[in-house]
Amino acid sequence: MACPGAVSVSASKAVLGFSQSVVVDTGEKFALPGLVKDAYERGGSSIPIVIFTDPGMTQIYGSYNHPAMKSQQYGTIFKDARAKIRKSIQEGTFALGDGNEPKIVRVDGSEVEEWTSSKGTAIKARLVGIENDEVYLFETDKGAKIRATAAQLSKESVAKARKAAGVN
Repeated sequence: MACPGAVSVSASKAVLGFSQSVVVDTGEKFALPGLVKDAYERGGSSIPIVIFTDPGMTQIYGSYNHPAMKSQQYGTIFKDARAKIRKSIQEGTFALGDGNEPKIVRVDGSEVEEWTSSKGTAIKARLVGIENDEVYLFETDKGAKIRATAAQLSKESVAKARKAAGVN
């Protein structure tokens, strides 16, 4: 029999690839926002329960209990929640919880061109936007989405992206 703690640890590692983990003691569920408390209660008595929400806790993107995660194929299990979160971020509806929704400067009609990472690796993609003046959003000609911070891009690529987006 698999140890629930092992599932919990490996699930947390999978979640950290695209989100932050918050551990809630079962005795503290009364303090959860109503939306999260409802998702928790729908999970039943099987622990752990992983609930994907925005930091503002305004929307649930997925809820998974121990039986749903038992296979530990987290890339597959969490795929729908990840896609919903990504879409919400792209649409600018992902609530950050600080009253400030993400500010995305969109770049429409850009061409595929070469961009360079801070380590010198080149990618060919089109710039589609800049999020919160910090994250650069690209799309390859095959439709793959790439998010990169300024630190992950060369100074030249950052300057080129900012100019293309009309950001000073």
